[in-house]
Amino acid sequence: MLIRILSIFVFVISFFVFPERALSDILVHDIVVPTGKEVMIRAEVTGRFFKKGGEIVEFFVNEKSIGKSLSGGDGSAFKQFIPSRNGMYQITVKSGKDEGKGLLLSIRKGSGIIFVDVEGSLIEKFSDKPKQGSQKAIKDLHKRFPIVLLHTTGFLNIKSIKAWLKKNEFLELPLIPWKQGAVFSEFREDGFRVKVVIGSPDVIDSAKEYKPLAFSFEETEDAIEVKNWKEIKNKLIDRRRVKDK
Repeated sequence: MLIRILSIFVFVISFFVFPERALSDILVHDIVVPTGKEVMIRAEVTGRFFKKGGEIVEFFVNEKSIGKSLSGGDGSAFKQFIPSRNGMYQITVKSGKDEGKGLLLSIRKGSGIIFVDVEGSLIEKFSDKPKQGSQKAIKDLHKRFPIVLLHTTGFLNIKSIKAWLKKNEFLELPLIPWKQGAVFSEFREDGFRVKVVIGSPDVIDSAKEYKPLAFSFEETEDAIEVKNWKEIKNKLIDRRRVKDK
């Protein structure tokens, strides 16, 4: 636990020393939804210090406007949307000169999802560098399975994590708050399966009631301990090939 806290501290310090200069004033929440189900796209409009209510906000899906909404007192604005096909949708939200972007992943009900804890499995300890081979492994696994990234700590916000992922050339994927494990029950309620969890012992423990195949770079009773992303990729691909025979 101490090693994990120290590694997160180093990562946080790197963001204060080398801050992301172009963060948007609009946060668009990523979404994963069953195809054909109506969903509420949510965006938060913020000023320099406070969230901004009463702002006219326009929503775009794959660069096509789906209408406007007014932000409430908490800065949140919503718009309904129904994804008609499987796949990734690009969400853009604009308010005046401000703009924010997010993702909506639409997949069939019953799909098994791989959950990847960003802080616990993609970031090298005592560094802000990605684990070796993690970008390629994520890209290769995404060709076979739907993947959802998890934001687990309160030290960095989602915008900072997204900036780090982009800077290190990771595949663009939905980034969802872990919420101490509540995310897994929410996905189950939507009809998805918690197929694989890759991350810290705490994240894996919070998902164990759903009996996923679990991997961790730390020692834990509830997961297969691995040294690198190549091991994870090989085990998941080989496991699928065995099942397909």
